[in-house]
Amino acid sequence: MRCKGVSPIPGLRADTMETFGAPGEASAPRRPVPSVVMSVERTNDPVEALGWAYELLGAGSPAAFLLAPARFSFAERTTDSYALTLSAKRVFGAGFGPHPPVRPEWESCVISGSTLGPRVGSLEVADHWDFFTRAVHDEPANGEVLEVSDDVALTDFLRREAPRSAVWPGNPEIVAWFAIRDEEGLASVAALVRWESGYHVISSVATRADARARGLGQRVVAGVVAAAAARRVSWLGLGVGHDNLGAQRLYERVGFIRRADFTVYRSARGAAEPAHL
Repeated sequence: MRCKGVSPIPGLRADTMETFGAPGEASAPRRPVPSVVMSVERTNDPVEALGWAYELLGAGSPAAFLLAPARFSFAERTTDSYALTLSAKRVFGAGFGPHPPVRPEWESCVISGSTLGPRVGSLEVADHWDFFTRAVHDEPANGEVLEVSDDVALTDFLRREAPRSAVWPGNPEIVAWFAIRDEEGLASVAALVRWESGYHVISSVATRADARARGLGQRVVAGVVAAAAARRVSWLGLGVGHDNLGAQRLYERVGFIRRADFTVYRSARGAAEPAHL
């Protein structure tokens, strides 16, 4: 279903929100009043929503990685911006462009290049991270990067070297784990993951503390890219902390390009974004 028109809530420009109340009333959360009403187009068709993402953001955009059909509720766009609403246990939103349509039902969201300030409605800034993508072509195989399946060894490694890893052995979205070994055992690891959208990401990249500064992280990521090419994956993505400049440079050397700088907003009660993020 597709509809187009002017609506005071879907068309809310969150960067121009105002509040109202009686003179002298104590400051408290109030319903936002839009000072600008924009024309917003909506679709409930995930295929059309993906087409809109391509039109505005290009092929392999972060929006395409997030658009899981099983969780998809609807997408909205204006002339220069785009937003997704996804539902699972909680309602999650993702906004792109200078004026993404902001939904009051969002319980958490990510906004790329956010100029919305510390709050979006009742949501507060909780984190900042960047999303990188690259097209996958024929890549030469890397013989030192091997597929591994020892979940116990991988779990022990991540607990020691990267306890905040995004995915762990046993996660059903994991396609395969890859590693470089040395005389001490696992030296650097990474996972190839298939999100519910059907797009693939590299996750949980970690290198043993005493093996760092030897280029192993870059080599294991390049090995995962080659393994993805062998599986005929067309696009790869990955997320990294906004301040983790070393990791960002590593990924850029392997051909990744930053496509989004996300500000994460969550409710005060701690609602989290979907588990695959």
